[in-house]
Amino acid sequence: MKNPIIRTIYLYLFALVGLAMLVIGSSMIINLGLKAWVFTQADSQDNYMSQPASLYFANETKTVQDLKVCSDKCELTAEQKAQVDNWLADYENWKNQASAKDPSIYVTRNRQRQAATALSLILIGLPLWLFHWSVIKKDNKKEESTNSHE
Repeated sequence: MKNPIIRTIYLYLFALVGLAMLVIGSSMIINLGLKAWVFTQADSQDNYMSQPASLYFANETKTVQDLKVCSDKCELTAEQKAQVDNWLADYENWKNQASAKDPSIYVTRNRQRQAATALSLILIGLPLWLFHWSVIKKDNKKEESTNSHE
């Protein structure tokens, strides 16, 4: 056989890669299970809804509603008044949509994303490791039988 050292390095390297993928995927699944059933508050920070950006004002107004009330006194242009109205409409839409959504949807989405990643690592890593490790075992068995016949 030509260049047996390269073949050996290749086999052990890809067996190691497959094993690493298998270990990482399995640890992700275990982590996900622990968060779901044992440490149920571990990913409670993911239970949030993205909120529209706040408006910051340099004058005496504190809220957008205050700005809308004082729009004439604060000398806002027609474009700025339209922007305030648009922001208020967007905020009301966001509040209506947010109240209709289940807040745990974000945790569920995150867990499903993690599970998909972990399963893909396992589904790729397991056959990769099994194939290369079985070839390594066959080669070692063949080498032992040739050494014992000599």
